[in-house]
Amino acid sequence: MRSETGMTPARISPRERSERIARSLSEAARRLRFSGSRAVYSPAGRKARRHKLISRLILIGGFIGFVALPGIVATVYFGFLASRQYEAEARFTVRSGAMAGLDALTSLTGIPSIQIVQDTQVVTSFIGSRAMVEHLQQAAGFNEAYMTKDADFFARLARDDTIEEIVRYWRHMVSSKIQLPGGTVILSLRAFRSEDAVRLANAVLDASESLVNDMNERARLDSIRNATSDLQFAASRLAKARAALEIARNREGILDADAERAKADALLTALRQRLIDLQQQYKSTVGTVSETAPQMRTLKANIEVTQKQIVEVQAGLTRAGAEPGKSPILSASMTRLAMLELENQVAEQHYATAATALEGVRSASLTKQIYLTTYVRPTLADDSAYPRRGLSILVVFLAGAGLWAVFCGISVAIRGYF
Repeated sequence: MRSETGMTPARISPRERSERIARSLSEAARRLRFSGSRAVYSPAGRKARRHKLISRLILIGGFIGFVALPGIVATVYFGFLASRQYEAEARFTVRSGAMAGLDALTSLTGIPSIQIVQDTQVVTSFIGSRAMVEHLQQAAGFNEAYMTKDADFFARLARDDTIEEIVRYWRHMVSSKIQLPGGTVILSLRAFRSEDAVRLANAVLDASESLVNDMNERARLDSIRNATSDLQFAASRLAKARAALEIARNREGILDADAERAKADALLTALRQRLIDLQQQYKSTVGTVSETAPQMRTLKANIEVTQKQIVEVQAGLTRAGAEPGKSPILSASMTRLAMLELENQVAEQHYATAATALEGVRSASLTKQIYLTTYVRPTLADDSAYPRRGLSILVVFLAGAGLWAVFCGISVAIRGYF
């Protein structure tokens, strides 16, 4: 290789060549650092570093706010401050006092009848009602149990709470679930002392049984009152019907219209038969005896009298316009009396039915229609059931982590947008 002057250069030793390569690398590194420092300290570089720092601080703050602080508070509260809560459990069922019928749905599915289901729902609704709270406050030491100083500040009931707040607190401490298909009610009640939980649970059972007894009593009184009212109406109707029938009989002069009609029909039949006999006798005699003979005049007079009697009897049965002083028309009297006798019979049947119904209601009222049967009584708990410390702390941490993840996603989306 030749140099630019056309002369052959002198040979370079390996050592000198290594030194030249090192100087070249050092110069290249210096230039690279200089160009990088210029980029870093430029306005765009400073803005990027500031955004990155702000995003990191936001994520760290979100972790502290959503995960760290709630987790620490939950650990301190549930681990050291939360009061023990003891649970008392009872099980009961609402049953009918009537004999079980051949209900196809009940026999196939085991589901109680709709009446029993409704009564059970009434009892469970009553357990969480204001009426139950007021009863427990008066009879079972409700306030002393839940305002005790044995409970921590956050768990106990405040003394200045309104009745609505107390009812909401009570619904948080008690639960009543209907277990199908049998309709069994599971009552669970929590308190800060085991003996308070048992006492309140027994008071709830007693109040529920009193409610069932009141329902029985109201149903019994309503049924007896309705049956008695129906019987009184039937008696009044029967008395009016009998009085109207008696007045009509006295006015018509007839005790039994059917009997009078039968007598009139029998009389009319006899008169017609007599008329036929007289006419036949007259016809058979007129050929041999003169019509002016005394016996023929007698036969003719008897025929005329019989015909007149038949006309009078028929007029009494069917014709209107009876002459003054004569008996009223029998057919019209019979119609009026028949209507009144029918009303009297209907009133008698109504009265008999009402009297039978009243006796049946009185007999049924001697037995209960529904029962509250408790087959598991509440007992003292040896260990507390709440709070579940480890589970509660874990739930708080997981909920905070989930919120923090959502917060991080929102932060990244906002940063990418701007």
